[in-house]
Amino acid sequence: MLRPFPLLALVSLPLWLAACSDPAAQNSGPAPRVVMTATIQPLAQSTLTLTGVVRARNEVPVAFQVSGRIAERLVEAGQPVQQGQLLYRLDPKDLAESVRVAKAAQAAARASLQTVQAEKRRTEQLIKQRFVSEQAKDQVELRFNEAKANLDRANAQLQQAEHGLTYANLTAGSDGVITDVTGEPGQVVAAGQRLGALATAQQSEIEVQLPEHIQPPQTGSADFAGQSLQLKLRSAAGSADSASLTRQARYSLNEQPAELALGRVLAVQLQLPAQNQQVLVPLAALDERGQQPQLWTVTDGKAQPHAVEVVALNAQSATVRTELPADSRIITLGTHLLEPGMAVRELKP
Repeated sequence: MLRPFPLLALVSLPLWLAACSDPAAQNSGPAPRVVMTATIQPLAQSTLTLTGVVRARNEVPVAFQVSGRIAERLVEAGQPVQQGQLLYRLDPKDLAESVRVAKAAQAAARASLQTVQAEKRRTEQLIKQRFVSEQAKDQVELRFNEAKANLDRANAQLQQAEHGLTYANLTAGSDGVITDVTGEPGQVVAAGQRLGALATAQQSEIEVQLPEHIQPPQTGSADFAGQSLQLKLRSAAGSADSASLTRQARYSLNEQPAELALGRVLAVQLQLPAQNQQVLVPLAALDERGQQPQLWTVTDGKAQPHAVEVVALNAQSATVRTELPADSRIITLGTHLLEPGMAVRELKP
């Protein structure tokens, strides 16, 4: 009895050999990688919430015009002051000593000038009698001019020292509120060193510190005593602070509540521009290889990376800032295996 299986194998062998020798079958290349995709979701909230501080529109630094040791501080932060009110007092001992030294220098310069003047008169008499030459007169004239200049300099130094003695009392230049104080009794300070600030205007505004990558929005609002105060951008720093990596912005208030004290901290909401809006993506879609995190999209059957900025992470998702449109589809799994231009095939649901 004949068995069919050997016969079937003999018939199939040529076909199998032909398939193995087919160049088209050998050069077809790897199949496109199958990937799963999802649509990125824009965050429903496009408002940035920050902490703002109530500031006066005009603040004048408080500082001495001379160096010295603080003997007394007469104000506290938040205290209203009137023009001419005493704020700080320096120890006058060193300043008074400077006046005494300047007076001594002035007396010496005056005596020197008087001596040269007498010598000049004698020389002029001797020249008339032809006992000395004209060259001697020139020398005496030179010493006289030098002595006169020394006296002028001594007078100026004495005047400066006397003014410095009056600068030992630091007073308010105008009515206002002391917003902060940094000087303490016993502290040695330099001329011009900031010891506080005097708010000189009644108009208040809100100061906020924005992340360096965000352009200050034009409008916003602040919560105060159960009401929403409308804000409008007045000024913004041209660049970010290198230490804090934040950018200062100040917003004017449409209303000025009387109870809104300087230095008060408020919650501020700022409407972000479109370029600053954030999107939510699956955590597995985030590829952190390279120098910057990235997302992958499918373009004409090929994987393409797009750099993003990570704002926040949780166990399932990531909040990122990206230039991709809100309805873009991104690859959600296996992104660490992708390369730019790799052939991929989107798995249809």
